[in-house]
Amino acid sequence: MRDKAPFLIVASLIVLGLLGLFVLRGSDSGRRIDNSPIGLSGLAEWGDAQGLAVRRSHPRLSPNLQDLALRVFAIYDTDLTSVAPDPGTRRDLFVQDTQKDLSLEVYQSKLNELPTVVVLPKWTTGLIETGIAHKVTLIGDAAMNRLLGQIDLDGARIRRAGPEFLTIGEAGGDAALFHAQGIAPTSVPPNCRSELQTQKLTLLLACRFDNPHETWIVTDPDLLNNHGLRNGDNADLALALLRDRLGSDTRDIYLDTSPQLLTAYEQNEDERREYERSVSDLSRYFDYPFNVLWAMLFIVLGVLYWRGARRFGPIALVGEQGRDISRQAAISAKARLLRLSGNDGQMVTDFVRAQLQDLTQQTFGPDLGEAGQKRFFAHLARSDAALAREFEATARGLIERAATLPRAELSRQLTHYKTLLEKVVNTHGSLRISGNH
Repeated sequence: MRDKAPFLIVASLIVLGLLGLFVLRGSDSGRRIDNSPIGLSGLAEWGDAQGLAVRRSHPRLSPNLQDLALRVFAIYDTDLTSVAPDPGTRRDLFVQDTQKDLSLEVYQSKLNELPTVVVLPKWTTGLIETGIAHKVTLIGDAAMNRLLGQIDLDGARIRRAGPEFLTIGEAGGDAALFHAQGIAPTSVPPNCRSELQTQKLTLLLACRFDNPHETWIVTDPDLLNNHGLRNGDNADLALALLRDRLGSDTRDIYLDTSPQLLTAYEQNEDERREYERSVSDLSRYFDYPFNVLWAMLFIVLGVLYWRGARRFGPIALVGEQGRDISRQAAISAKARLLRLSGNDGQMVTDFVRAQLQDLTQQTFGPDLGEAGQKRFFAHLARSDAALAREFEATARGLIERAATLPRAELSRQLTHYKTLLEKVVNTHGSLRISGNH
């Protein structure tokens, strides 16, 4: 089990890192929605490219309301009076019609702060998961009509054009909407007026609610979202709508993608602000993108641990093992010198003497010198006297006379010695005995 410990540690670090990449990254669901077909991130990029000053919301930043001219806010909730449950199955996820929970109080506060372009929802999470716009991925009429009532569009009713592209031609540009969604012209509330419509659908309303600013309702989000900008070529019309709402105001457009209220009002920017620090401030170091960095750190630590502990082996001990390594290195160096000098006999003598010493240590422990070798042969004789005599005679002969033997005779006796040694080790197994022998 000890040998598997480094592997288990490495595997745990890598798995933890991979989980961090996918699980922790999944915690940033808002960013995933913003970059999905139903998100509005493409509108910010296109607006910046066309010279519009678009400021995207960020959960850690609170822009000053005095610096903003217009808010663009998309609703991803069909019931502002309750919190939607988490989907329990893949089917529940597919038909989910609330991607970001929004409270009615926060929604009304957003309208009170700034002139706002409100983008209604249209698609379920099924469009995000599959990338397919179809009738089954549309939010149901009942849920949409409930939302219209909650945002003070009493009496308004959702109407859809069906599974085809509805083409709209305006002075600012053309647009194409698949499964176009609007409000029936006959159900437009009295506090609203239509600013963009077809014969059967009202697509843009300008409304006055109980707040100091005008509010525009975009009934089909494909006019502004990533899906519409990419598949319907609606970019020109989307920018024309925003420019018309801005008028001559040169301040920024605030692309608000958060269900929280992030804006702030400051009369004097030079005024000193006091910050209250808390333990919750540490949580920002585990949000995106820091969570990805943490995950990568675990993976790197795992690889480094593997490289140090597994690839190059465990750390060698300094005790007996260190002395054995030093002795083996000395023998190898001496053998090489003898081989280079042509003195093969002396090299064989050292080789046999070293092997006998190793056999003695394996059997009795610490090196006992000549006495230990005699004790070893005596112990071997108890098991096989003939083998013990022949092995001892051959070994002694090589130790004493190897330097004087002709090369052919030296090779023959060395081969015979190796054969006997193999019998000693393989036939008799372990030679270790207890201390009372």
